Amino acid sequence: MINLNEYIGSIATSLTEARMISDLKSLEIAEKFAKHDLLKHFSIPRFRAQNIELTIPVAIGELETQYETAHQPIDNIEFSAQTYSILKDVAQRTSFDRKTSLRLKAAINNEVESLEKTIKATDDETKALQMYSERITEQFLAISGEKIEVPVLTKRITQSLASQIKPKQPVKQEPKVIVESYKLQEIKPENLIQIKMTLNEEGMEWHTSEDDNGNVSSKLLPE
Repeated sequence: MINLNEYIGSIATSLTEARMISDLKSLEIAEKFAKHDLLKHFSIPRFRAQNIELTIPVAIGELETQYETAHQPIDNIEFSAQTYSILKDVAQRTSFDRKTSLRLKAAINNEVESLEKTIKATDDETKALQMYSERITEQFLAISGEKIEVPVLTKRITQSLASQIKPKQPVKQEPKVIVESYKLQEIKPENLIQIKMTLNEEGMEWHTSEDDNGNVSSKLLPE
């Protein structure tokens, strides 16, 4: 299969190249005419395409989705604050003592950075968040000394923070098409798409001009 834009572009490019080959042949003929006593008075034969109409059958094979490259799955500062708030709620505390608080915040910040890297590397948000919740639970219990069931805390962290992770957003969807005739013959007619194209030729010419200072410049302009 091939991308639809590449397929249509290749057809238009092929027609442009065909025109170039035709012009080169006209040039060759012009040189021969110029050397002939009688033919030099004749007009040079040259092919010019006014309108080219094409009807191209294709079938949509699949949609290729491209996602944003600079993906920021989480807001690290907000994610850390939310995690710390969850730990206080579960422990039913309004605050922790200074030493515990500093150790918890440092541990959370490190784990949040690891979480962000893991999501970017694997694109598996669910598994990455589960691992994050398990590590935070383990460190929280070790640092705070709280007596909380591990599965309960892990589940609470996972459920509360799932909505904070931003999935990759698609930036482009490019349809891939089936164009091979033998494959199209196997597809039901109602599933085929007829692309109708009308190509109009617009030539370009080099125009040379000279300014008052004798500087010569050339520009490619429409005929």
